[in-house]
Order: sequence, then C-alpha cells, then structure tokens
Amino acid sequence: MINKIISTFGSQAILAKYLDREPQRQLLLLKPSESDEDFQLLDLSNQPTFFNSPLRYDVRYHIGTSNFTGFFSFLYLTFTTEDSVKVFRAQFDQLCKQADQFIGLNDLFLLRVDAARIEYVIFSIWQRDADFFNWRNSTDFQQLKPYLRAGHGVQQFHQTNYVLAQE
Repeated sequence: MINKIISTFGSQAILAKYLDREPQRQLLLLKPSESDEDFQLLDLSNQPTFFNSPLRYDVRYHIGTSNFTGFFSFLYLTFTTEDSVKVFRAQFDQLCKQADQFIGLNDLFLLRVDAARIEYVIFSIWQRDADFFNWRNSTDFQQLKPYLRAGHGVQQFHQTNYVLAQE
C-alpha cells in the first residue's frame, strides 16, 4: 500500500539517471503528454526521499489496481479554507463510490500536498487518454466541475497530463 508519493521535476536526461542509480525503488518517469519538457519522476517506494527538491504527497485515498501504465492525470486544487476542503472531500467521496464503473480507470488517488497551502491533487491513471477525457465529460464527473476553476472555495486550479517515458 502506498502511503506517500514523492515527486521531482526536470529534464528527461537528469531524471533518467535516478532510474539507473536507484533500481530498488519503485520509480516512474513521466513525460508530459503535450511536450518534451518538464518531466516528472515519481517515487512510490515509501522510503525517505533522495531528491534535492522533492514535492511530497500524503495519500488520503486510493482505489485501483496499482497498474502504473497508461495515461496519468494530475488535477491540482488549492483551497481557501479547511471548510472548503470538507465540502470537496464529501463530493469526492461520492464520486469514488462509482469509481468501479469508470471505463478504463486503473487507479484513483486523492493526495494532500505537504505544504503550508491547502492543496490537494486528484491523481488518476487511465488505460488510454480517451478514457480520461470521456470521464471528464461524463455526468459522473459533474459534481467536481465547479472545482476546476477559481471560486467555489478554490483559490487555484492546475492540470497536467503525462505518459510513461520509459515505455
């Protein structure tokens, strides 16, 4: 079971060196789906970090197969208050009750960023990019749509998508 995910960003050449240097860890090198810059390296090993500038996530929720292949989506949400988070978490919990019906979903995580800000990440892994975009446009996702822009207790929203770089 994954309790934390640690991430760092950089060029493919630099991050690929970690894969060779740390073969005992469960590392995933992710390539942005729409560019060849700003690669992300995920450490799923639950071990202390060795990254110089890590971004730490605590896993608050996880459902799925731990099949870390396909299309990776990160939806970053910065909330204004803890009360806003409570409302969001209730809606996210409702969404998760239907997760086994989402076509092409491998894994769904809710991560809390270890930072002073109130930041959460909906991290999902899909068999194909079309599966993710179909879900985003489905009625299942409607309750989360208000969080995809500033307002409704959300100070900031950002989305990034990736594929495995080592495939």
